[in-house]
Amino acid sequence: MKLTHLALSLVIAAASVSLAHAQAPAPAAAPTKPAVALASGEIVNVYPKDKKVLLKHGPIPSLNMTAMTMEYGLKDASMLAQLKKGDKVKFAAEQAGDNYFVTYIEVLK
Repeated sequence: MKLTHLALSLVIAAASVSLAHAQAPAPAAAPTKPAVALASGEIVNVYPKDKKVLLKHGPIPSLNMTAMTMEYGLKDASMLAQLKKGDKVKFAAEQAGDNYFVTYIEVLK
C-alpha cells in the first residue's frame, strides 16, 4: 500500500515539474503581406465595437470590385489598434457570402 502511494506521489510530482517547465504558446505572428495586389484606400470611420471599418477605396481587382465607399469587417480585431479616421491605407479583402472582410491592412506613412 505504501509503495502505491509512493508511486502515485512520484507521478504527481513529475507531472507538476513538467507543467512548471512548459513554455507558453508563442504569440501570434503579424499578418504577412498577401500575394494579391493591395488596394488603396482611406479610413472614413472605425467601429471598434463591431470590429468594422468604413473604407473609401479604389478598385479591388481580386474581388472584381470598382472604387466605392464601403464597410468591411476585420478578419483580425487586433488590426483596430493601428487604424484611425483619415489614415491612408493599402489593404487586401475577401468575400465570405454577402460579407466582405479586410484580411490585411497597412497604414501608409
